Amino acid sequence: MPDAVADRLPGRRGEGEERLARPPRPGAVRRAFLLWGLLVALFAGGLVFLFFYSAAFVVEEITVEGAEGELADSVVHHADIPMGRPLARVSEHNLAQRVLEGEKRVRSVTLDRDYPSSISYTVELREPALALRKGKQTWLADEGGVVFEQVDEASNKLPAVTVSEEPDDLDQETVRGLVELWRTRPDPAELEGELDTPKMDRSGAVTLTVDQLTVLWGQPTDTEKKWQVVRALVDQESIDPQGWAPQTIDVRTPDTPSVQGIPPAPPEG
Repeated sequence: MPDAVADRLPGRRGEGEERLARPPRPGAVRRAFLLWGLLVALFAGGLVFLFFYSAAFVVEEITVEGAEGELADSVVHHADIPMGRPLARVSEHNLAQRVLEGEKRVRSVTLDRDYPSSISYTVELREPALALRKGKQTWLADEGGVVFEQVDEASNKLPAVTVSEEPDDLDQETVRGLVELWRTRPDPAELEGELDTPKMDRSGAVTLTVDQLTVLWGQPTDTEKKWQVVRALVDQESIDPQGWAPQTIDVRTPDTPSVQGIPPAPPEG
């Protein structure tokens, strides 16, 4: 009897080992995955609710960096982000679009979220590159041709153009051309005189004056080519901005320039 029992005991251990080595049932695996998926979904849903819809992280304070006073107030006004809005639902793209459309003095604006309850706008302002004058009005424009601010008086170090249209009605490409006209101008030594304030009429044609020399510039285009022609002509002995007689250079079509007022050549011998 003991031998028979002993013979059966190892067999029982083997059967138990076989039962322990069996792989989990497919149904149990699916239930485990479903449980983990449900937990992840609940956790993600809780985070979405916490940050996007609850009152835990909402706007309670707004600050502006890079601007102050009336301009900072204008940025906040045009950004139009109400107090109490969840920080995660504040769209940087949308607020930047509103600010840039409503406040021309601002070149760019970025958003910083400071959890739990603050947002900050970092503002880059436009730098004036040109003053546009019409009567008593003076407007500032940047190097990209954007007319962005009316001022009482511009810096005397800022180049200027007198215009016939309302400065803020000028198209950006035209103003950019006027900026380039000033930016690429030759030195006074090359022009043999000081360039006076250019004038642009209602047709968009520009006229320049260098002492006794008038330059019919035409539209503010082909700037570099026109200046090359002007320099080459001024270098001629017969053209003298400091001379006693007025002279005119026409570079409206720079490939076929013309000159008026050249004194006649003295008679030979």
